[in-house]
Amino acid sequence: MLVFKKNIYDKKEWESFGASRVADPEYKRRFDPHHFVEVALVEEEEIISFLERQPKQFWGEDGKKFYPHAYKIGGIEIIKKLLSILKQGFQDRSTWHHMNAYHLCLLYDVLIRFAFNFNHDMDEERLKSLPELQGKALQVDLFVKEYFTNTVFLLDEDRYNSLTPEEKLKLGSDCPCQFAVINGLLPTREEMELREARDYPYSIYV
Repeated sequence: MLVFKKNIYDKKEWESFGASRVADPEYKRRFDPHHFVEVALVEEEEIISFLERQPKQFWGEDGKKFYPHAYKIGGIEIIKKLLSILKQGFQDRSTWHHMNAYHLCLLYDVLIRFAFNFNHDMDEERLKSLPELQGKALQVDLFVKEYFTNTVFLLDEDRYNSLTPEEKLKLGSDCPCQFAVINGLLPTREEMELREARDYPYSIYV
């Protein structure tokens, strides 16, 4: 299971906290954050397969189009491996897994693109992907705000590197590999792996 800011595997978390910022009561009730991520990850495998079938000389430009932030961290092979690791962690119901900035950056690009395409689809296609929404548009910005620990990895390297340590801390600089992602450094084998949580990662409300 992947650790987000809030428990994506418990829909009550969405209904109790995230949904308070949604004006549409029907969307509050219907949106399932877990299913959203699940469908996006599965569909992304098809995208990767499509990209791999293209001539290699186009991979660089294709990478920038499909992964406007994550393309900096490596080619199709690295993105494919990271996607596989994310999917395995997402499906593993026995262990909680912490993500680092490499995982979050790729996941951000995947979810934003999926939501963009979904929101531009006809109702019939929307119903096939996320039938629980009954054709309603995805509010992906709200999802990112409620479930991502931070999005500092979206800063360009000049902006990030000019910040003081105090400014970085205010933005949320505690995400592992943040500097590496922003500055386009290739991940090591260890950095590509998820980190197992030692304890239950969420507060227990009584």
